[in-house]
Amino acid sequence: MFETSNNNPNLSRDKRIFWDAVYGLLILSIALMATGIIMQVFFHERKAPLWLGLIVALPLAIPLELWNFTDPDTLWRVMAFQDRFLMVCFGFAIGLGSIILYGVALITQPNFGIKDFFVPGVVIGGLIFGVGVGLAGYFPGTIWIALGQGRRDAIYALLGGLLGAFTWSVLFGILRGPLWNTLNYGPITWASIIGINSKIGIFLVSLVFGIIMMLLFLFLPRYPGAKIRNSCGYHMLGKSNETISFETVVNEDLEKYPNSNRYLNKIINESSIENARMTIPLGLAFTITAVAVIILHQIFGESTTYSWIGAQLSYLVNPTWAASNPYFQMFGGLHIINGIPVNKPFSEIGWEPFTDTSTFIGGLISATLISRRFMGFKRQVPKIWTQRHNPKFRPLGSFFGAFLVLFGARMANGCASGHILSGNIKMAISSFTFMIFVFIGARITLRYFMHMKINAQGFA
Repeated sequence: MFETSNNNPNLSRDKRIFWDAVYGLLILSIALMATGIIMQVFFHERKAPLWLGLIVALPLAIPLELWNFTDPDTLWRVMAFQDRFLMVCFGFAIGLGSIILYGVALITQPNFGIKDFFVPGVVIGGLIFGVGVGLAGYFPGTIWIALGQGRRDAIYALLGGLLGAFTWSVLFGILRGPLWNTLNYGPITWASIIGINSKIGIFLVSLVFGIIMMLLFLFLPRYPGAKIRNSCGYHMLGKSNETISFETVVNEDLEKYPNSNRYLNKIINESSIENARMTIPLGLAFTITAVAVIILHQIFGESTTYSWIGAQLSYLVNPTWAASNPYFQMFGGLHIINGIPVNKPFSEIGWEPFTDTSTFIGGLISATLISRRFMGFKRQVPKIWTQRHNPKFRPLGSFFGAFLVLFGARMANGCASGHILSGNIKMAISSFTFMIFVFIGARITLRYFMHMKINAQGFA
């Protein structure tokens, strides 16, 4: 039985650890944002040093681990629309982040890097990505966090992701024409398609876009069948005192993570005033950091590193072949100069390998010191997989699913971080389209392969 009494000293300790971490992350995120603004306004420097990437992803990775989006069971419930918590959190981050970004852009010059909207690559890549998520239960970034959490099947996912990204790199020269150069409308945004290009005009568009996305956060109930009064907005304002606690999931998490933070297990698996108000500071840390990365003028994403690793390993084996690969030339830092292969590893990718390392470190810190979900790479098969398929095939599902995730991500030139989060914060049409087709691909896979249905409780 789960103990919820505030008189429980262990629960009080766990609560203190959690909130200390939350406000620490919020302070760090504000410091990163301030660094970016000061760097540009006072020192006229637009690009942060590479080493800062080892820190910058912590306020992104730790909230995701705390919310337990590294658990395939959790992500599957989200992508099957059985639990809308991730949708609500991303609605908050995208909406508020867009307003902050274009507000700060009035006095700075962020690294927008709007991704081109090439329809075939974005649509097909999004579908493939979604199918892969339905099989693996991972995004490219959550694989790194899950490795920090000590998940064994994340090892298979990493290997599958590396192979998927490498496969796209090899095929890129053939597929670039039909998938990237066909129906390519360039880097369009919600502002540019209605002819608004001034900074103030774009900021006003971001206000409208941001408010719409924030309404998703405020008034969409977390669970199917719940009423609007059970949404975050009503809970935050104290308009509803009702708590919907899903003890089945709480007990499932306690079984998976017997040494975990009891307060955290409780609060993330309920719809309540406390849950809603917890989301604000933790979501602020996540959102401010996502914007700060753009202000710091470095590329943010998680999937390009997989291709970069493939490029660097290929260069060790066959420098001439690797440096002749057009995709490795774009993202791997490899070139042929005067007939000689040259490797400048960070010339194209920037700090992304460092931020992915930071993502791993964030998962490790959170899993060992805050959530206490560190699994030590012990064998554990997700509950939903064991209910639908033979557990012995889970490594294959994780590997092949991640292969599709990274193949689709590189085809669409972005992933959950580079497209769905930061791309939508920038109001990129390509990113919004990618997000829609990711959900379609995942929904189809989860309905017909994982046999997941929506019910009033929010999980099958």
